[in-house]
Amino acid sequence: MQMVCVKGFLFLTSGNGEKMVSEKLVARFLVLLVVILGVFSFSYAVDVDLDRIVVTPYRYGQTLEKTASSVSVITAEEINSSNAERVVDVFRSVPGVIVRDYYGNGAATTVDMAGFGEQAALNVLVLIDGRRVNDVDLSGVDWNQIPLDRVERIEVIRGGSAAVLYGDNASSGVINIITKNGEGKPKINLQAEYGSYDMNKQRLSLEGDINSRFSYLLDAYRQSTNGYRENSFNKNKDFASKFGYKVNDSVSVHFDSGFHASTYGMPSGLFQHHIDEHSRRWARYGEDHANNKDYYFVMGGKLGSLGLGNFDVDFSYRQKETDSYFLTSHNDTRKNKIETYTVAPKYTIDNSIFGHDNKFITGIDFYRVFYNSNNYPYTDETNLKSYTNINKNSIGGYFHDEFSIFEQLVLSGGYRYELARYVFSYHDFTGVNPDRDGKLRPDIQAFDSGVVYTYKDDSSVFLNVSKSFRFPEVDEFTGNYDNSFHQFLNTNLKPQSSMNYQVGLRHKFSERLKGSFSLFRMVVNDYIYYNPTGGQWSFGENENYDKTIHEGLESSLEAKPLDWVTFFGNYTFIRAYFDGGVYDKNEIPMVPRHKVTLGLRFILPKNFILNITGNYVGKRYFINDQANAVSRLNGYMVADTNLSWRYRDLTMVFGINNIFDKQYSEYGVYGTDSSKLFVYDKCYFPSPGRNFSLKASYSF
Repeated sequence: MQMVCVKGFLFLTSGNGEKMVSEKLVARFLVLLVVILGVFSFSYAVDVDLDRIVVTPYRYGQTLEKTASSVSVITAEEINSSNAERVVDVFRSVPGVIVRDYYGNGAATTVDMAGFGEQAALNVLVLIDGRRVNDVDLSGVDWNQIPLDRVERIEVIRGGSAAVLYGDNASSGVINIITKNGEGKPKINLQAEYGSYDMNKQRLSLEGDINSRFSYLLDAYRQSTNGYRENSFNKNKDFASKFGYKVNDSVSVHFDSGFHASTYGMPSGLFQHHIDEHSRRWARYGEDHANNKDYYFVMGGKLGSLGLGNFDVDFSYRQKETDSYFLTSHNDTRKNKIETYTVAPKYTIDNSIFGHDNKFITGIDFYRVFYNSNNYPYTDETNLKSYTNINKNSIGGYFHDEFSIFEQLVLSGGYRYELARYVFSYHDFTGVNPDRDGKLRPDIQAFDSGVVYTYKDDSSVFLNVSKSFRFPEVDEFTGNYDNSFHQFLNTNLKPQSSMNYQVGLRHKFSERLKGSFSLFRMVVNDYIYYNPTGGQWSFGENENYDKTIHEGLESSLEAKPLDWVTFFGNYTFIRAYFDGGVYDKNEIPMVPRHKVTLGLRFILPKNFILNITGNYVGKRYFINDQANAVSRLNGYMVADTNLSWRYRDLTMVFGINNIFDKQYSEYGVYGTDSSKLFVYDKCYFPSPGRNFSLKASYSF
């Protein structure tokens, strides 16, 4: 993968292209958090009923306070009260999570945990109802395939502890998105939303159940926007269905399916002279675009027997097709197709051992993936230039046990072994490059060990030590040049592994105040990254770096001083750097050291609710600047607000994003400027300015 200025974001203005954000802002946020914590921790408040949160980091339900890892749960209520237009927007306010939207339209977005920078999308595993949605190539996760209004809750599991149960890509964390099920009497949901840049959405769904046995949900969704910049349009169509039948308390079956189609523009990055000559909304590549088609189905069942545990199995199939057209940049047209077959049986038993609670789970995950990439001249998509076929099979076996020494003290541990097999085939019809074929069989192990002590209701301390990993993505092996300037498959890439250490505290000061704090350290061996000066001719190559270190802290606070006011805030510190080698002690590009979120929620008379949220992200080095030789991309602070009103089954929400119309960017690349004889310079993709939205939903 050759990195040029085709993606990036920066804090932009005219002139020098940067606007300084005072570092004093971070200090003020921290002081405010401490003051609020001090005031409310010594106050006495009227009891407020709080639901006990149940999460699924172990592939079965567990209360949050008994989980030996750092976990955040985003509920449907929190999603509805936010200004998020897409699922990925929800994570902007989650501690320890950094969101980067390349085009400002959600078409190409990454979520970063623990500071992996450009490689973030490949080190965070994303699940929808337990189904993997990470692609096996460098495209990562297509967040547009998950309509926000279909989500029941989201679990964010930080650290590598979940790798035992979920395997590849779970290096720095797992995001599990749980979607809604049909229940109750038949209900039809209608929704419409309109906003800036000709943004519009429509949704129609039908849900319910029959005799509490047969549940159903049918959901159709359409979303479109012209985007903030020229050629940053994004159009999506989705349909999903969920059916479940419960024979009895021990036997049930389900069938889920979905289809997603999208098309979006790729305006590319802007150097400062482009902004000066045109504007920050200009598209350098006015006709480059991509089309996606993605569909899946999942069927499975559960068989339980009293005292003998539960056996579950899921079978799934997914096909994704992506056609990329570079009509302005004059790169080859690419047509990629990925087919994925999955079989995932598991066995769970929850029985006491010598009077102590014990939960045990074991299972096998089998994936069979067919990846095909065809290249055509941008002027003629019927004349095939070359193709790359890569088949990847992987099988992982795991077990995990959770044992209660006594009710308040729980030990957990597990192990996973995973084996992958790649089969490569490359053919160049132009005769420039020789055919390439090969096979590779990497394998790796993961483990997890943790202890959690619940010293009072909803309050606990935990310690976790784990090992996580990721295999190279299929196209990380390609795009390399040998000493004869021929492309070759770099099968020398090794799997990446990480040792993870995490300690944390979740404390409930009173019914109106709760907070959390955790420290983490991650030592990554054979870190897979793109070296812009790597390879035989320094053209760039995907390589293994011996070691990187990722360490920091995450803290959060939620307070309800009055029945009608809620405050929340969090602070994240991350230090991610190369350890040893040519970049020793240099920071990993695009990783900010500081991130702060502050928010207020007011429950007003007449069923009005007002939400105000501010997010600060600190400075970070540009992508490709592993040497830390160029000045950093400046931090930014963005504030959003919305006002919602509900009357019976009608809900309306008016939102304003980027209230103060800040000119900023979330991503930046240090790349070649082809308009200036390939001179290296900073390249930015401007993020949207102030924008508005109005949403109405009705259920009957």
